[in-house]
Amino acid sequence: MTGVGGRDDPAPELLQQAAASFGLLASTMRLHIVWVLSQGEADVGTLAERVGGTLQAVSQHLAKLKLAGMVVNRREGRRQVYEVDDPQVATLVRLMIEKLDAGEAPQLPARAVGGELFRFRSSGA
Repeated sequence: MTGVGGRDDPAPELLQQAAASFGLLASTMRLHIVWVLSQGEADVGTLAERVGGTLQAVSQHLAKLKLAGMVVNRREGRRQVYEVDDPQVATLVRLMIEKLDAGEAPQLPARAVGGELFRFRSSGA
């Protein structure tokens, strides 16, 4: 079936893969990790400090991101240094954060997340 702009709609399997990738970034901490790594490489300690998580929690999130192919790592002496593997993923995350920060995104309804009620806003407030 042809979609908007005359392009064919993506295959259901491709849509499922895309939804899984977006789902992986639906975690606040994983999104924050990708945000930090979109600005340059970092080790686990630096990431833990920046995102406000424990070394163990950040390591677990990095393992999931690595398994999904979003980040890669290399050893530098005794440290593991991580970076975003795909510049387009980094760009996507940066664009969304910047758009929300500039107040350009529509206000989304309140949602229950982890048993707590959050309101997503398009404003910087």
